[in-house]
Amino acid sequence: MNDSKLIKNLAQTAEIINTINGGMAGPVLRISKNGREWLVNLRIPGVSIENIKLEIKDHQLLVFHLISEKNESDIRLPYLVTALNISHKIELDSISAEYERGQIFIHLPMNEEATGYEREIEIFKR
Repeated sequence: MNDSKLIKNLAQTAEIINTINGGMAGPVLRISKNGREWLVNLRIPGVSIENIKLEIKDHQLLVFHLISEKNESDIRLPYLVTALNISHKIELDSISAEYERGQIFIHLPMNEEATGYEREIEIFKR
C-alpha cells in the first residue's frame, strides 16, 4: 500500500473512532464557481438531513447540527458546524439548497453587481 492510501485509511479510521467515542466528524466542504453562482457542496458524516439547519445571518451562511437532549426528545440544541462569509455580491434572497445522496448543495447566485454590471456615465458641462 502506498503512503497516500495508508494516510487516508488512518485518517478515516481515526474519524470513525472519534465519532464512536462521542466525538463528531468534521464537515467535508467544497466551494466552486459554476457560471453565475457559487456552489457549496457540504457533507457532514454521521448526521442525517433532518438534523441539519442552514441559516443566513449578517452575511454569513451558518450550518448547524441539531442535537437532541438525552432526556428531552423534543428539544434540539444547535451545534455550529461551520460558518461561511457571504460576499455582498451574492443575491441573499435567492440562496437555495438541495439534498442528494448524502450531500447538501447550496446555491449562492451572484447579483447584478457581481456579474458585471456596467454602464457609461455621461459627463455634463456646467
